Amino acid sequence: MVDSTGTVRRGYLDHAAGQIHYRYCGSAHLPLLLLLHQTPSSSAMYERLMPLLSDTFFVVAVDTPGFGESDGLAGSISIAGFAEAIYQAVSTTFDRPALVFGHHTGAAIAVQLAFQYPEFVRAMALSGPTLLSEAQKQALPLAAKTIAADEEGSHWQAMWQRLRAKDPQADLALSMRETLSAFACGEYYLASYKAVTEQAVAEQLAAIDCPAVVFAGGQDQLRSAVVPTVKLLPRGMASALPQNAGTYVCEQQPAAVATLLRRFFMEVVEEH
Repeated sequence: MVDSTGTVRRGYLDHAAGQIHYRYCGSAHLPLLLLLHQTPSSSAMYERLMPLLSDTFFVVAVDTPGFGESDGLAGSISIAGFAEAIYQAVSTTFDRPALVFGHHTGAAIAVQLAFQYPEFVRAMALSGPTLLSEAQKQALPLAAKTIAADEEGSHWQAMWQRLRAKDPQADLALSMRETLSAFACGEYYLASYKAVTEQAVAEQLAAIDCPAVVFAGGQDQLRSAVVPTVKLLPRGMASALPQNAGTYVCEQQPAAVATLLRRFFMEVVEEH
């Protein structure tokens, strides 16, 4: 499992309840960097970012259970369940700690991993942290309300408009990818957002002792959570992405994300 060309390859990892699909890039001898995606996407959101980091890290991007090509969870859908499956699959296969980056729902899972498996997470980076206000907790599940299929196909237009509204300037291919992902993940779309609202994220952040960097783009709806999140983290620091960056920053401005992640994670690696 060595690839020094920057080519993104794919495979499957086993865990107790099934398999996790993943993308990987770089030499397996480099420090392990785990990428966790937002809802309703998959590891496909990191295809442009991964080659930019593969000279420094062995980059592994997983499809969260129930998303992309990964099997769903055996039990109820929760952030803890996602974290457990990912931990089992990644730690068993690669047998070493990881540097962890999560975006939106992926950030929630990263926090859970660092809280639940502190020996596994060397450091974490959170983009669009999920320390939500009560108003945001009420609104988030509504943003993923199930759209029932009908014979006229109006569900396609409704989902397209929902996903397009996240960034009306996004490439049409990106909006199409997200629309297809939203239908493909079925109940996991809404359930993952509910799981985010149910996570005891404030308590978890306060108990995490690894180095952490927190940031969001200037157009990210979760940018208001950056400062409160840093205040809760014992070893947290804030950083920033471009002012015009939003929910699709990893696809649209991968170089900016790569620069931030490389600088932070290499400091951690060099200190140890």
